[in-house]
Amino acid sequence: MMKLFLAQLNFVVGDIEGNLKKILTRYNEVKNEEGLLICGELALTGYYPQDLIVKESVMERQRKALNTIREKTLSHTCGIVIGYIAKNQLPVGKKYHNALALMSKGAKVFEYHKRLLPTYNVFDEARHFEPGKGSNVIRFNNKTLGFLICEDAWSYAEGFRYWHDPVNELAVNKPDVVISINASPSNLGKMEERLQVIGNVARKVQAPVAYVNQIGGNDELVFDGASFVVDKKGDLVHRLKSFEEDFAEIDFGEVVKRAAGCWKITENELLLKQTVLGIKDYVQKCGFSKVVIGSSGGIDSAVTIAICARALGAENVTAITMPSRYSSSGSVSDSEVLCKNLGVRLLKASIEQEFSIAVSRFESMTGEMPSGLTRENIQARIRGRILMEYSNHFGALVISTGNKSEMSVGYATLYGDMNGGVNPLGDLYKMEVYGLANFVNEESGKSIIPKSIIEKAPSAELSEDQKDSDSLPDYPILDAILKLYIEGDLLGAEEKESCEQLIERANYSKSEIRRIHAMVDKAEFKRRQAPPIIRVQKRSFGMGRWLPVAAKY
Repeated sequence: MMKLFLAQLNFVVGDIEGNLKKILTRYNEVKNEEGLLICGELALTGYYPQDLIVKESVMERQRKALNTIREKTLSHTCGIVIGYIAKNQLPVGKKYHNALALMSKGAKVFEYHKRLLPTYNVFDEARHFEPGKGSNVIRFNNKTLGFLICEDAWSYAEGFRYWHDPVNELAVNKPDVVISINASPSNLGKMEERLQVIGNVARKVQAPVAYVNQIGGNDELVFDGASFVVDKKGDLVHRLKSFEEDFAEIDFGEVVKRAAGCWKITENELLLKQTVLGIKDYVQKCGFSKVVIGSSGGIDSAVTIAICARALGAENVTAITMPSRYSSSGSVSDSEVLCKNLGVRLLKASIEQEFSIAVSRFESMTGEMPSGLTRENIQARIRGRILMEYSNHFGALVISTGNKSEMSVGYATLYGDMNGGVNPLGDLYKMEVYGLANFVNEESGKSIIPKSIIEKAPSAELSEDQKDSDSLPDYPILDAILKLYIEGDLLGAEEKESCEQLIERANYSKSEIRRIHAMVDKAEFKRRQAPPIIRVQKRSFGMGRWLPVAAKY
């Protein structure tokens, strides 16, 4: 009986030789089996290669890698199903297809081109690819195999509208099993969505489905893996790990007999694993090994430091506390306790002298004292410069710490606290940051993040007795307003209703809500200049939310 070997791997975009080596390492473990090794979507180039696709050198390297794979199968019994970029042989349309190939006995015995190309949210596949038209079914080793590439399965999902449904063709041809290769990025609720969609495919086709996803962080996107198999009833019968490389052997004859194990993880567990993997891969795939973070003694920098310590090892994380005349005593002391608990080195650099010089210089130059806002931004930019100086000298990547609530309303300073190569919290609303802090402590069984940090009133500490609540609603209310405004059309009915009820109970007027909306709109120019953020929500800033800056709306 033919077996499927599900290879859930972490690919590096553009590293065709490295990705090939990883694939062949897995293949060598099963090469003498009667079956197929299943790899992910665009496995050789990584997902998504963007305009690397148009580089002829990339396509030539991929061609050599495909030949290596084909030749590898020549003297072995196990075949390989792999995602790659195929050239469009027709004189019309885009130059390439998002494709998969089945290699066996030294030959490419089947090629399929992705039919449905996503062009929403973080996807823009139609920029490079032409939709396929060929069959997605083949008879192989006395089995009828059906194939899908990621979005092909979502034609059957609620709220999606496509001109064609590849699942219908599968149903007509009655395959023994369906193989779906994927590059499906993770966000809150995505695991459940996938299981529902693929379960519907299985029931419609009346065949088990093997869903193979990849893992790893590629810029803003994080792929969680969580590959799985459902039986023909759509019930989960086997799953792979989330946010880790994994491997599974599936026997057709036993696919309905295997235990599925625990599927769901909590929201906080997902947020932690996703941000940790996103930071780890972003830093390492960009060629860095160490990071530096400004430590304010507040919740955002504390959670960021905890994430980075877990992702990279505490020995590779440096925190710098930079107090001014407006800093509370806890700004330094809480940072000291936090970094001691995590084993992270903490440096101290007072900005008081530089701040006084900058204020005096401005007054001397203009004849006026700098405004309150200007004085606040001076402090943020001194701190940002100190972090960049450390980065330049020691080669440590600066990590930005702003959360989604603050980034939404513009509570961040360009060339100051927004400095950084990547931001792990930029897609987490403020209350989610608090939830993550508490989860870190619960998971460890001790207060790694001091309670004094969690319990203190949020403040940028850039002026006397400053509190975020001076100009913003309390964060539970603000987060509810922002969720409805930024991603309300993507929220489930229950979550949407919860946000609406929270705002209503707070008796927040429509004019006050419009004021928050206007703050979001006006801050678009800042977000355009922000570092990449690790995506966790259904709609994130950056590639997932594309709005004009020079506009009026």
